[in-house]
Order: sequence, then C-alpha cells, then structure tokens
Amino acid sequence: MNFMIFRKNVRKVVFSFCFVLWSVFFYGCINYYTRAKINDAIVDYFYNDFGLMIIPLGEGKYILVDTGTEISTLFRDRVQINSTIRGFALTNNQRISPIKRVESFQIGDLIIRNHNFVLTKSRKTLQANDTTIVGIIGMDILSLKHSYFDIKNQTITLSDDIKNQTKSPSLVFSYKSPRRPVSDLCINGYTFENVLFDTGFNAFLALLEKDKNKLSTTSFCCMGTSIVFDFFKNKRFVYSETPDSVQINGVSIANPIISYGHKSRLLGMEFVKQWSSFSIDPFEKKIEFFK
Repeated sequence: MNFMIFRKNVRKVVFSFCFVLWSVFFYGCINYYTRAKINDAIVDYFYNDFGLMIIPLGEGKYILVDTGTEISTLFRDRVQINSTIRGFALTNNQRISPIKRVESFQIGDLIIRNHNFVLTKSRKTLQANDTTIVGIIGMDILSLKHSYFDIKNQTITLSDDIKNQTKSPSLVFSYKSPRRPVSDLCINGYTFENVLFDTGFNAFLALLEKDKNKLSTTSFCCMGTSIVFDFFKNKRFVYSETPDSVQINGVSIANPIISYGHKSRLLGMEFVKQWSSFSIDPFEKKIEFFK
C-alpha cells in the first residue's frame, strides 16, 4: 500500500516538473514573438570562405545572414551585451538556450531595439575562418520590414516602403509563415513540398533521399558522393549529381549541383547567386528574384 502511494507521489512530482519545464518553454516562445523595432537602413555584406552572407560589425566581428533561421542568435562567448532573460528555446544546434531581450544592437546603420535573441555558446559552430562571427540574423528581423538583397553590389536594404522595380521578377516564391520562407516548388515537372529558402546553406539544392529517383535524369555532367555540413557542424553523407539544367517553377538554370539525403529540402546560396537581386516581402509573404 505504501509502495503504491509512493509511486503516485513520484508521478505527481515528475508531472509537476515536466509541467514547469513546458510552461517556461511556452512562456519563452510567447515572450519571444514581441514586436521589435528597426530603422530603415542599408547594410553591406560579403561572402565568407563557405559562400555565406556575413555583415561586418567592426573590430573584426561579423554576423551571419540566415533566412532559414526563425530566431536570431548571439554567441555569448563572442559578444558582450546587456540583456534580460525572457524564456527559453530549442536552437538549431539542438540545445535549450535562454532567450534574452536586448535593448539595442547595431549592425552597420541598422539599429535593432528591444529584440529577443537566443544567447548560446559558439563551440558547436564552424571554426575555419569564422571565429569572429558573433551571431546569426534570421527571418524574425528580416520580416520586420521589406528586405532587398542586391547580389551584384552586396547590399541589403530594409525599408517600410515597397521598392519600385524597373523590371518584373523572373521567379516568385509564395510562402505562408512570415518567419519561415517554405514553399512548394515545381522542379523538372515534379512538385516538391516544403522547400526552405535558406541563405545559411551554401549549396544549390538539397533534397530528401526519396526524391532521388523522382528527379533523376539521364543527362548529367557528373555524379558523386560527399559529406556536407552546416554552420552548426551537422554532418551528412549525401549523393550528388549535376544535370545539364533544371526547371524551377518554369525557369531554367544550367548545371546546378543537387544533393540528396538531407533531413529537409533546401535552396541555398548557390541558387541565390544565379540572380542579380531578390526581395523578401513578409507582409505579402513572397520572395521575388530578378535577373
């Protein structure tokens, strides 16, 4: 009898502990999605050795631009900043990390006020030539205004106003969530669901293992296997191929490198560099690419 009562008490304690953990996590998520403020600004970026977009902050420090990240991150061992804790979140490197409110953070002429960042350690990020990257700017910040990326001149313009384009976009992606640019794409006549537009991925197109037979063609420049990794050192053995061309939503692109065996479908920086510019409209929830 006493043993049964003991088991019930243990269950109550475990349930209460789990409830507290989930409450803190949920509170952090609710608290995170508050409206920060940013000014209209133009910031310069360049490509690091991995072909990713990084913005100089001064004093030899840089920040990564990643449209595949929903919650912007700062590495607390690489940057010192005043902040107050708001909750917790599960980050890309699969750790529960604190979310903290930062009163002001400046990136070139861009000033971010009262924004909640994930603060975590950098030890599980790439170490080759990126030890001065102090954080990641994601869609939570890029979705606060219209964002325009000039690939040729390597600038990002954030503005309340819609920029008047001199020509029509060659390709348009529509997506549902303002902080998650995921779209269904037609590639070589086949529809692939939930493809993430991810500037934190340095290759062209990543697909699932099951997509290989669906998309494979008989016309290749080369085929092979490789190990790919992302900024957080997540490694994966993949099969890759280079067809003569692919059609993405009716637009033909020559000699792309397509890799299979990923956990999710991604369009990365090698795809971005096919264009002269692109814009992100988080209010209409679309991305437009221009030749």
